[in-house]
Amino acid sequence: MNFGQDNQVVEYLFLVDQDEQHYIQEQLKQVGLNVMQARALNFIDQNPGAHQQDLAKQLGKQDASTTNILKVLEGRQLITRRLQPGNGRQKQLFLLPDGQALIVKVRSVFTNLEKRATTPLTKSEQATLLATLKKIHAELSKSNDD
Repeated sequence: MNFGQDNQVVEYLFLVDQDEQHYIQEQLKQVGLNVMQARALNFIDQNPGAHQQDLAKQLGKQDASTTNILKVLEGRQLITRRLQPGNGRQKQLFLLPDGQALIVKVRSVFTNLEKRATTPLTKSEQATLLATLKKIHAELSKSNDD
């Protein structure tokens, strides 16, 4: 994709994003997960006992889609859904031992990607790039009132 000289920043952000997504998908495929399943496992690991609705909000998915993701993870014995004491409708989410082992592998995918992405950069360049990306993110995250 070539947007021309006036759009080089956007073009390279797009290319880096494509490379990153491809790497993540390929690595997760090797451990038998897709991106949404990996995000769900990570959320549950970081928020043991969270409710399905919390996960749905975090993933930006409808409740039915989130339930389908959880059914797959539960079927693989990676998570468990338990009814909240005193509330027979809300289910809490917890990792099972196989899920805890798999989340370590998932995190290594992102650690390895970080190493690959930062290897050609000095520490100073990394700090500058991070600060620049934060500025870009803040600007792009603003409401589109213009």
